[in-house]
Amino acid sequence: MCLHQKRACECGREEAYIFHRDSILPEEVLVHLYCPQCAALARWDIRTMVQDGGWILEYDMEAARFYLAKRLGRSQYSPEEIFDEDYCSWYGLTPKDLEASARLHEELEPLKRTDLKEYIRQVTRRRQEEVLSLKRQGWRKAART
Repeated sequence: MCLHQKRACECGREEAYIFHRDSILPEEVLVHLYCPQCAALARWDIRTMVQDGGWILEYDMEAARFYLAKRLGRSQYSPEEIFDEDYCSWYGLTPKDLEASARLHEELEPLKRTDLKEYIRQVTRRRQEEVLSLKRQGWRKAART
């Protein structure tokens, strides 16, 4: 089972959906979350932080390494590896991907009732376009797809 949470950023203006692969890392490992508006408040530390799309995630690396070593037998992880391997990263491709996906399905709901095949084609096409756009914008998880 995987843990996921909705978390407010430091300034409280934004929220992000956070995913914890295999529930290896507890929620408390993410000590600070900065949206693009409050990212300037962060004192950048390459040893504990990762940046994606203007957002900054700061991890308690001591705790993260403890839990990762306990479960996976390896203790040397960087913040980038924690994020990129989904141990503590976005639920989806961006902090708001879950909401964007729900809006897309809601928008196309009438089509689903009348033409299911076209609904599936539209969802697939629109999602592919969104992923390409996210790749161009430099989002880490989109770049992996």
